[in-house]
Amino acid sequence: MAMKTLTPEQKQALAALRASLGGISEQKRQAQKHLIAARKAIHRHLEAQPATIPQIAAALDMPSDEALWHVTGMRKYGKVVESGEDGDYPLYALAAYEEKAKAGH
Repeated sequence: MAMKTLTPEQKQALAALRASLGGISEQKRQAQKHLIAARKAIHRHLEAQPATIPQIAAALDMPSDEALWHVTGMRKYGKVVESGEDGDYPLYALAAYEEKAKAGH
């Protein structure tokens, strides 16, 4: 579903609403930066090869529950897929990596 472009009047009204609400707090801005940085780091890590949650967490010096939270979100939106198992843990790979691996077989 494509998003419609806002008209200049709608953009102006939206800017006025944001200004009246005080804008985005610094705490929310920092949380968003952390989220984006963590997901980019996970993406870079998975570019090389599939990995389990404990492997991702160890490589990125991140708590396992946080790594799981990010990978689950990335999986929900189709960025990451399960690509097998390593012991008792599922392996996660980038969706594009998995598609390339299937095409090579």
